[in-house]
Amino acid sequence: MSENNSEVSFLVNALADAIGRQRMLYAGQPGNTKRTKLWDEFGYPDNLEFDRYYRAYERNAVAHAAVHKLLDSCWADRPTIIDGDENQEADETNQWEASVTKLLNRHWPKLKDADRRNLVGRYSALLIQFRDGCPWWEPVDRNVVGRLKDKAIVRFIPAWEAQVKPGNFDTDTQSETYGQPVKYNFNEQPIGDDGTYGSVRSVEVHPERIIILSEGSEDENMLAGIPLLRAGYNKLLDLEKVSGGSAEGFLKNASRQLGIAFDKETDLQTLMSQAKDAGFKDLGDALNDKIRRMNSGTDSALVMQAGQASVLSVAPADPSPTWTVTANEFAASIQIPFTILFGQQTGRLASDEDKADWAKRCNGRRFGFMTSFVKAVIERMWTVGVIDAPSSGGVTLAWSDLLAPSEKDKIANMQALADVAQKTQQAYGTPAIEPNEIRAAGELEPFKTEEPPNPDNKTTNKDPLTDDKDSEGSNRNPDNSTQ
Repeated sequence: MSENNSEVSFLVNALADAIGRQRMLYAGQPGNTKRTKLWDEFGYPDNLEFDRYYRAYERNAVAHAAVHKLLDSCWADRPTIIDGDENQEADETNQWEASVTKLLNRHWPKLKDADRRNLVGRYSALLIQFRDGCPWWEPVDRNVVGRLKDKAIVRFIPAWEAQVKPGNFDTDTQSETYGQPVKYNFNEQPIGDDGTYGSVRSVEVHPERIIILSEGSEDENMLAGIPLLRAGYNKLLDLEKVSGGSAEGFLKNASRQLGIAFDKETDLQTLMSQAKDAGFKDLGDALNDKIRRMNSGTDSALVMQAGQASVLSVAPADPSPTWTVTANEFAASIQIPFTILFGQQTGRLASDEDKADWAKRCNGRRFGFMTSFVKAVIERMWTVGVIDAPSSGGVTLAWSDLLAPSEKDKIANMQALADVAQKTQQAYGTPAIEPNEIRAAGELEPFKTEEPPNPDNKTTNKDPLTDDKDSEGSNRNPDNSTQ
């Protein structure tokens, strides 16, 4: 018996190991080794490509709001362009800074739109159309551009990931552009167009005429960019299930689906023959026609003789708890506080902590990715001769601090400091807060303070006892009262 038991135990263990290996092999994207078809049951795709991100951005309200909330917050204002380091910013803008600012003022919307497309896909592109007389697959003619300066820029063209594909890559390890494409293929056909309205032409583009935006690809590989919606894509599908399912249930309840119950004495054969004589296929077809006609009007009536009609409806479940949990997961995946993304729609406003976290998120993106992108555009401009190179050899962007207090916050801070000053004046006879400290909290110019007079300096020629001029002054009237 012991040998048989050991053999059975060995077979069971071997079978368990085989099942475990099979589960690990077919675990799929979720990595669940027990339920290998979990994503299939939930309807999640195994692989994500640009088309899925684009459709989610176009048709999913939450995805669209997420992209534009981050985009509009980060591009709320424009940076100050500085020739040199940030500590070299002066009160007066020099000629180079003014010329670059004037050039970019015409093109900020195109830069912002290129960033919008970068958020949706792994990367986007900003094509630069030069007035240099050369085809796009050739390098920029610096002589022509140098003569025309800013007039050499025809326009900036933002492009989606699906419109721009890398061509051959530089394989020379000694080259400064090793690993980068030596050309790009640009498809002019708009996304979503079948060729009816837009051009279907494809052209080759030289790297000097294009700037790639690929957020998250720190290895400078454009294909390694991280789409904003990738981590939370499954949650977007869940949000559609919850909200769409709730809406569908409401519609079915509101459409008055009826059930007809006939008693056992009803002659169904007679009803069927009458239905066929009236031109219907069968009795069910006749009943559906009557119910359809009844539901088409608000004042329709249903008259029954042998049957009893009942409304088929169920109490709809409240989707709010499930929707809120799923929306919180999606908000966490894109690092946007829930109350910032959905606040007023759910009846809650963002707290100070959420506002501060959101400001830090946008500040980090401004000082990081967006600064690199704008600097790349400016450097490309002076590289090809559209503008002169900065005198300092470098450029810095100064963004406004989104964590800075608002005008309302400044007034509140000043009121709080004034209250402290008043109470300490009453308690100790001396205020703990100076007037200029209160003005500094509101970012106002300080009052000019006069230095106290030096007691050693004589400020008058008058005698303090007689109110007359002293002996060093002019004639002193004698006292003649005794004469």
